[in-house]
Amino acid sequence: MRILIADDHAVVRFGLKTILSNEEGWQVVGEAKSGAEALALALQLQPDVVLLDINMPGMSGLDALKAMRERLPATRAVVLTLHHSAELVREIKRFGGRGYVTKSDCDRDLVEAVAAVAAGRTYFTHMPVDTAPPIPAMSMPRPADVGSLTMREREAVRNKIGRAHV
Repeated sequence: MRILIADDHAVVRFGLKTILSNEEGWQVVGEAKSGAEALALALQLQPDVVLLDINMPGMSGLDALKAMRERLPATRAVVLTLHHSAELVREIKRFGGRGYVTKSDCDRDLVEAVAAVAAGRTYFTHMPVDTAPPIPAMSMPRPADVGSLTMREREAVRNKIGRAHV
């Protein structure tokens, strides 16, 4: 599998290349530090998979993704980002991205994401925070409700919160 990495930070590109190069049959064929460079290299090298950072100077990763989808429909893209956002996931899908991996999850999810996308599947790591189900609030008895508690319930509350007046 031929892979192109696009990220504006050299250390990130190095880390990604190191992780991916350990996989048998996988080859990093190019590295880009901007969206425009990623698009130019993708057109030249025709990789199977492109890893695209969202925030790059000049042309963004999303703009490069959109252009690649139009010009290289067989090339699949995994978007890398620091951000967790349902809106971002929708944009990635709308522009033809097949995968989404947060940079904080790359050590755990990158290889699986690239393999899935290369096989024609999608891979979206980490559920964005704003789509997570709400956490139910823990209800504590209000002072007016304390009188309705049994002695055992009052003792449990007293032990739990350390209030002698309950």
